Amino acid sequence: MIILLIWVAVLIAVLVLYLRQIYSRFSRYGVKHFKPVPLLGNMTRILLRINHFADDIFSLYRSFPEEKFVGRFEFLNEIVLLRDIELVKRVCVKDFEYFLDHRSVFSTSDSFFSRNLFSLKGQEWKDMRSTLSPAFTSSKMRLMVPFMVEVGDQMMSSLQKKIKESKSGYIDIDCKDLTTRYANDVIASCAFGLKVDSHNDVDNEFYAMGKLSSTFNFRQVLIFFIISNAPKVAQFLKLDFLSETSKKFFRKLVLETMENRELKNIIRPDMIHLLMEAKKGKLTHEDIKPNDGAAGFATVEESAVGQKEINRVWTEDDLIAQAVLFFIAGFETVSSAMSFLLYELALSPDVQEKLAQEIKETDVKNGGKFDFNSIQNMPYLDMVVSELLRLWPPGIGLDRICTKDYNLGRPNDKAEKDFIIRKGTGVMIPAIAFHRDPEFYPNPDKFDPERFSEENKHNIPMFAYMPFGIGPRNCIGSRFALCEMKVMAYQILLRLQVSPCEKTTIPAKLDRETFNIRLQGGHWLRFRARD
Repeated sequence: MIILLIWVAVLIAVLVLYLRQIYSRFSRYGVKHFKPVPLLGNMTRILLRINHFADDIFSLYRSFPEEKFVGRFEFLNEIVLLRDIELVKRVCVKDFEYFLDHRSVFSTSDSFFSRNLFSLKGQEWKDMRSTLSPAFTSSKMRLMVPFMVEVGDQMMSSLQKKIKESKSGYIDIDCKDLTTRYANDVIASCAFGLKVDSHNDVDNEFYAMGKLSSTFNFRQVLIFFIISNAPKVAQFLKLDFLSETSKKFFRKLVLETMENRELKNIIRPDMIHLLMEAKKGKLTHEDIKPNDGAAGFATVEESAVGQKEINRVWTEDDLIAQAVLFFIAGFETVSSAMSFLLYELALSPDVQEKLAQEIKETDVKNGGKFDFNSIQNMPYLDMVVSELLRLWPPGIGLDRICTKDYNLGRPNDKAEKDFIIRKGTGVMIPAIAFHRDPEFYPNPDKFDPERFSEENKHNIPMFAYMPFGIGPRNCIGSRFALCEMKVMAYQILLRLQVSPCEKTTIPAKLDRETFNIRLQGGHWLRFRARD
């Protein structure tokens, strides 16, 4: 018994010394951080659902205002959080090759997630980026806008019917459900060439799979952190974000659609067609233009990485993986942004009316037609969307992993030595914290589209606005997302007025049960016909 107690004491002592070694590195270099909890690091408040992930990031960013970067522990793993926009520029652009990859968040090689553009690493990522870049130019988006308008017409028909049938002349609805169904139908049409009406056929298979694959509930948050911080454990447990049912669904959908089009020689300018062209090596880079911001201020431009000609042959699974990524990214992130857009417009009736007036004038001018040219000629709509993406960026933080040891410099003016970030260490760029920093945006919590007017937008620091990321590894789908948001805003505000109702969450408070940005209690708003 005494021997057993001695062994227990020895093991505890070894564990204590090990944890002390792990958790003391930031302190040794003068890097500020919150005191970690043994084994959990700085994850306690998220795991106990006291904080949303965004709240946790805000707290760390704002607690050390004099620092260029600060530390964070996800369980036993070091994460460096950047607070200085010059450092952001170095990491994401100037010294990009040191931070080429995202952190590994997908555990199994047979997962569609592990083969998509977000997850690929090194040269494979560069090749895939170059392969897909021509599919996301403004000229390609121009062809997809009519599909978005068609889906929006379905949505408006459903909304107007419900308002007409209501005795009160208005309806109260959860906008997250509305925008998710709209985004689902847009992806079905623009990516897969399917006609889906989720507003009437509420339980259709395409929508059910989207919800299953993209809703990051608390269980999936745990899976995410296990995969990213303990990949070997995740691999042993065979953890994956996609269920076997979802994998079979997407494989069948993509392959059968491609086969049918080849057989019947069907050409439709959607994502499946573009992936088929990519497989044949027929996508060209001739229409990628530098500084192509045709879809709006927030558009990110393609770097030289994405403009190289690639002759690589991709497998069927590689192409399915890109279709799955496009589906899930479009399903959740865009629907979140649109639900917050409607929320902010409801709480800012002056902004809503000014935008509605621009929309009405554009509609009259174009004889009721709305296309890509309309998007380009609506400056206030772009201001509103740009400001929304500042206030509520769907990507709360950007992540990178250090691929070889890198000198970040000193964390503050008082530090005595440089901090060398080691290979394999994660780096976080807290987009939402930069976007709400009063140093860059006066009165940062106010929804104020005038920040992005012609007179003011030059005041926005280049590396303090990142709704679609920064540098070569930015979001390839920024033009698509911006077009989708603008089409929906146009169609709703042309016919309907949005206002708060009894269930509206005021002030905004994020739901701690999910990794996604979502309001606690839902995005409830009131819709009535516009006079």
